[in-house]
Amino acid sequence: MLRRVLFLLPMLCLLLASLACQQARMAVPSELAVAAQTIKVKQTMVSGWDAPFDFGPYHVSRVQRGWTESTAWGFLGYEDYKAKQSYQFAIKSENGKPWQCNCATKVSQQVLESMVSGEKLTWELGAGENLACTLLGPKGEMWRMALAASGRARAVMRGLLKGPQLNISVEGTDKLEGTSLPMHGASGYVFWLKTATSSGLLGAVQVINNGLLWLPQSPERDVLAAASAALLLHQNVDRKN
Repeated sequence: MLRRVLFLLPMLCLLLASLACQQARMAVPSELAVAAQTIKVKQTMVSGWDAPFDFGPYHVSRVQRGWTESTAWGFLGYEDYKAKQSYQFAIKSENGKPWQCNCATKVSQQVLESMVSGEKLTWELGAGENLACTLLGPKGEMWRMALAASGRARAVMRGLLKGPQLNISVEGTDKLEGTSLPMHGASGYVFWLKTATSSGLLGAVQVINNGLLWLPQSPERDVLAAASAALLLHQNVDRKN
């Protein structure tokens, strides 16, 4: 019996080592495999928070803390705002023109609620993390993303991605694939299209490890790519270079 145990020990050690080396992955609804294309994030050889990166046909560049676009916050009607961090970036597809994106964290409740004018963020605001972004498309179309976490412990952000004629729900999750144990923070975000007459799953972004996206072949693909890039950058916004 002892000999059999000693024989199995190396195999058990190899199995445990293999499991330990596997990267955690965000748990996503099963229908995403059919509804959207899975895309890995490719980091460039340049290191640092502001390094450009790619996923699928999209290239994210001009990443910078703070804003050089002086009119960015003017789109919201708040020239004078306070934020814990602000950052900006550009994103474009291979054959497309760039989107200009500006984000800020820990903004005031007044600014956050102004992002979703006509809609309501119905959970407690102010105590948890929040994120406000303007995503300006190449044809001048303006999208606004407003996310907030409630004040309870371990809460993840959720909110709206609001366009000229469309609202997309953004739901943060702390779930991981293959385990019932939650993360201490967000593993990713899921995008849902919710209208008065219908609702459906659009895509998702994993913000842990190297990043992973599920993007649909639909008219919302570009804005979901821009929103996903904003969330990937937000994950590391406090990292010191």
